[in-house]
Amino acid sequence: MDIKNLTTGVLPSRSNDQPKAPAKEIDERVNTATPNSTDKVTLTDFLSQARELETKSQDVNVDNSEKIAALKAAINDGSYQVDSQKVAEKLIQTEALFAKA
Repeated sequence: MDIKNLTTGVLPSRSNDQPKAPAKEIDERVNTATPNSTDKVTLTDFLSQARELETKSQDVNVDNSEKIAALKAAINDGSYQVDSQKVAEKLIQTEALFAKA
């Protein structure tokens, strides 16, 4: 498929489509900051917590192979029953967690 002329019929409809300033102008604006600037950056502990959890999770050895084999066997022989009440409760818990975020 030739994509060279794919956007020829597209009209610029977004109001926030502004042409970007040339790199030279951006550099000049960056260099005009005063030495006594009050700008500051505040970082949360999220990154360090995420790295710590990642390190801890690498040390955990979880072997669910027996449980997985039992579930596969139950599904194959038709004896596995889905508990719709538990599924609904977990969905509600998940939605509540996303609502807090």
